[in-house]
Amino acid sequence: MKLFKRKLLALLLIVIVGGTVSFFYFKNKFLSAPPNELTVSNLGQPFDFKWDGMTFNDEYTPNAAMLVPVNIPGIDRTFYMQFDTGATNTVLYYKPILSINEKYDNLIKIDTIEGKVRAMEASIKVGTVDVKATSLGFVGMNNKINWTDSTAVNIIGTVGNDFIEKNPIILDFKNNKITLIDSLKQKAESDKDNLPFTFDGRKIFLSATLNNEPASLWYDSGSSMFELIVEESTFWDLASPGAKKESFLTSSWGNKIPTHSIQSNGEFQFGSVTTPLKTVTYMEWPNKLQAFILKAANIGGDLGGMTGNKLFLGKTLILDAPNLCYTVIE
Repeated sequence: MKLFKRKLLALLLIVIVGGTVSFFYFKNKFLSAPPNELTVSNLGQPFDFKWDGMTFNDEYTPNAAMLVPVNIPGIDRTFYMQFDTGATNTVLYYKPILSINEKYDNLIKIDTIEGKVRAMEASIKVGTVDVKATSLGFVGMNNKINWTDSTAVNIIGTVGNDFIEKNPIILDFKNNKITLIDSLKQKAESDKDNLPFTFDGRKIFLSATLNNEPASLWYDSGSSMFELIVEESTFWDLASPGAKKESFLTSSWGNKIPTHSIQSNGEFQFGSVTTPLKTVTYMEWPNKLQAFILKAANIGGDLGGMTGNKLFLGKTLILDAPNLCYTVIE
């Protein structure tokens, strides 16, 4: 018996109950993104990223977030930004940028456009890649910079999917390296390793297989500590017989979210590469519409879920957004 036969029926009921308001949100908000204002250059050179660890439920997770080094012209100091494929656009954190402007005489030009505060004509270097932005938005996260601590890891923003929209990217999780390239010169070893994904609204949905069933995985590298996040009914479908769930709180953009994980014995297939699914997770989203979105992700009837980097640790993930395909290399 197939695991997810009832999914399409459940989704249809949700759409009927939710009515046109939910559908409008999904089509016009979730599957849309602001304009891409980035121009990238100096491509093809690998650069290192580092992991930021976090403690959840009294257990330390060393691979919780991907941090990329960032340099700003005129400042002899390396900052960091989180590399987050769950973010449609690159953004800056207001308090660290305020610290920079206080120390460097308003080096970063800030203006208000249509009621929103933005950094204008910004130039940064992400690893080896030169990035110019017509403007960048702000979120009110992180603390001001402590300039007396030269060893501090100061995170000043988030690098989103506008960074990879026009160029393939190679994420080498074995060697902790990232390479943004002009184009892919080498094809996958076989056609079955060249897998499709969708990029509507600058959100990455990978086509894969889980337990021999089609799976559509929302790839969010900002959710690095989790193998697979699903809605509650799928959570129990994928749980190992007799397994007990563990519950704890996680942080998401300033919100504390009740989170539950349980042991699983599933198996993903990414072309010729197999990866075990050892743990599955669901979250009690504060906004019920977020849970609806997770369900709506599987409109085609496939399993809908969110994955981070944990499935790909020790492997290489190549995302080719211009050609809507990806490859996992063992």
